[in-house]
Amino acid sequence: MRKCLLLLATIAMVAHAGVGRTAITLRGGIQEIYPDTTVSRFDVVPLGTAAGRGLHVLKNDGTEADTIPVDSIVEMNYGPLTDYESFAGDWYLVASPLGEPNEVGLMVSTVVSMPYHAVLPAPGSADYGRYIYCHIDSVAHRKGLKYTADFKLRYDYDAASGQGTIALVLDDRRPVSPQQYGGDAGSYAYFDAAHTYYLGVHPQHEGGDTGMRYMYFVGQNIERQSLEGMELQATWTHDEHCDPAHEYQMPQNQQIYWIVALDVPYSFAEHDEIGYIDMFSSVRLMRREWTKSLQEE
Repeated sequence: MRKCLLLLATIAMVAHAGVGRTAITLRGGIQEIYPDTTVSRFDVVPLGTAAGRGLHVLKNDGTEADTIPVDSIVEMNYGPLTDYESFAGDWYLVASPLGEPNEVGLMVSTVVSMPYHAVLPAPGSADYGRYIYCHIDSVAHRKGLKYTADFKLRYDYDAASGQGTIALVLDDRRPVSPQQYGGDAGSYAYFDAAHTYYLGVHPQHEGGDTGMRYMYFVGQNIERQSLEGMELQATWTHDEHCDPAHEYQMPQNQQIYWIVALDVPYSFAEHDEIGYIDMFSSVRLMRREWTKSLQEE
């Protein structure tokens, strides 16, 4: 505790020296990043009877992050915010769902901004400096069903060229959520006004219906016309990354296919898919919610 209080005093002294951040490594093998631009102060507070004390984070916008139990903290340090570290924190996965028919049968869609929180792997781990871990509390769903999603971003930056990449990893080896899908046939994406992308159990699926309903984020291999794991990549420069309004646009010819499958890992060749919950196009990463641009009539 003494170490924490001394560190907080140090933070107060150097917080105005450029763009800084507080990095907190937790016992679970992750690291939270708190930039000076978003945090007002840290307080050490009691958690309750026999529950120890916690580090309470007060943000500049008045919202509060979860209080972190002090005994879960492995290390805290203060230093300059790096480009890699600034991909942590609160972001939005912005995309256009497939849409569904309106009262006259036209397929309509809108842009959705799905909040996600990103943390880093623990320093010294194999993933540190290469990946960012992201969590969505509730993926946008046409029927309002709530499902979480966990995915990775792959980070790379070439100092010689001054260009970086950030890639959304679509993984066919691991389900995107610990939850299993419970929606009925009408909760899947619409093919047209009368049909959805609920496929049911394929007669050629080995073992028939396993009873499992795993969810995945995958992409479509256009050449093979198959769904599989891949990366959707956006390029960026340091100057673009310093712009809070910059949009990290993924390839416009690719979509996120949010699917339900019978097995782990997922295989398109083995007819594992039950159906497509949704297809998200025009995928972007943004620091703020998407707002429609004003257009002159």
